[in-house]
Amino acid sequence: MTGDSEQDVTNGIIKVVTGQQRKVYFTQGHGEKDTGNSERTGYNAIAAQVGRDNYAVEKLVLAQQADVPTDASVVVVAGPRGDFLQPEIDALKRYMAKGGKLLLLLDPPEKADAAPLANLIALAREWAIEVGNSVVVDVSGVGRLLGTDEAVPVAATYPSHPIVERFDMLTAFPLARPVTAVAGGVDNRFAQAFVETSSNSWADTDVKTMVGGGGELKFDDSTGDKRGPISIAVAVSAAVEAGKEPTPASDQAAKDESPKPETRLVVFGDSDFASNYALGIQGNRDLFMNSLGWLSQQENLISIRPKESTDRRLTMTSNQQLRVVLLVLLVLPLLVLGTGVYTWWRRR
Repeated sequence: MTGDSEQDVTNGIIKVVTGQQRKVYFTQGHGEKDTGNSERTGYNAIAAQVGRDNYAVEKLVLAQQADVPTDASVVVVAGPRGDFLQPEIDALKRYMAKGGKLLLLLDPPEKADAAPLANLIALAREWAIEVGNSVVVDVSGVGRLLGTDEAVPVAATYPSHPIVERFDMLTAFPLARPVTAVAGGVDNRFAQAFVETSSNSWADTDVKTMVGGGGELKFDDSTGDKRGPISIAVAVSAAVEAGKEPTPASDQAAKDESPKPETRLVVFGDSDFASNYALGIQGNRDLFMNSLGWLSQQENLISIRPKESTDRRLTMTSNQQLRVVLLVLLVLPLLVLGTGVYTWWRRR
């Protein structure tokens, strides 16, 4: 069976299992990642995968309408460079109160003096998720296997959660911020981390050096740096409050004998891991889709998603590349030349 036919069969199974097509809305208007952008930082590759998993992908400009569409199964806020206005936050709150599902992918500030995403961070805090203002540094060396550096934290093991059940692939997060569960919860909401870096990492408060470059990376607890493991993805769920009408998407899920509708929120401290240029890194694609499956209360998609052909690129360090160049351009030609000279000399 060819790779394409195998994926077609699996896509067919997904459509049978999930039934009706659900809609995923990606917000726009604040510099978010664009699902129609095919450049390296765009999101068209992950949008295509979302479509293959029997979701319809739509764009949403909340500033132009009072509420989130009632047919939204999941709303994704991917890498906003500007904060949401309060009316937009209020619309998200109303949506979540009715059993809505929200995925926040919040990057560190682009500049040390950049305005924080105060409203979005406050929304996450109401759901027992703390979004940090530092940047995660990873000196474990694992990133070199993927061709990355210390500014790209890598996760290899994962705390127990349905999103990462039986998940054993490396994931990498270009320039990520810490995201943690609030100890003790908030208003009886208890979040849970599901992606953590290794102990050879830390949360660095020197955002200027990390974002702008040019400085020396070193741990400094006197400035508030925190040693790893560092959590960079957290999830939380809560039952819909009594008297709140569920959204049509949640209502349909109930008719399909799915679990009781819940409000669900997932927050990542990075959006670039699902961008076109990083999506091929080991488990990045599957981690995003697993999160979407859990949010939409379709955990069955976590295990039967169609698999693409394995990325078989060879990644080498700069020293290894230099050795290969010397071998090909210097050592091998000299070896051939030496063999020829020796043969000529023996036949004289």
